Amino acid sequence: MEEKQIYEYMTTKKYKENEYLCWDFVRDVYKDLYNMDLPEYPVDELPVHFKHRMEANFEHKRIENGQAIEGDIIVFSLMADQHAGVMIDSNYLIHLGKTNVRISRLSDLGKNYVVYRIVK
Repeated sequence: MEEKQIYEYMTTKKYKENEYLCWDFVRDVYKDLYNMDLPEYPVDELPVHFKHRMEANFEHKRIENGQAIEGDIIVFSLMADQHAGVMIDSNYLIHLGKTNVRISRLSDLGKNYVVYRIVK
């Protein structure tokens, strides 16, 4: 992902309770960069079913931790909720936090994440 695109996301995308969540952000990244439409999820189902429904709604494969590349989707726990982001290279992911778009080091998640790669 280019710096210009990262900057645009960081200045234009904002979390809105029950309207624009982390999965909406992942969907926007995939639409913008890969011209792929990922499925929507009803907001009230996200906390309970997110990881399992995600696995069932598009062709993907699970990737071993430590093997993530740009474009992979990272699902991780943030407090008690499931959260998602997109790898921007092999070390960092971009995701939508409660206050703004963030870039985080994958290693900061410890082992508390799952990596999915979309099969195109």
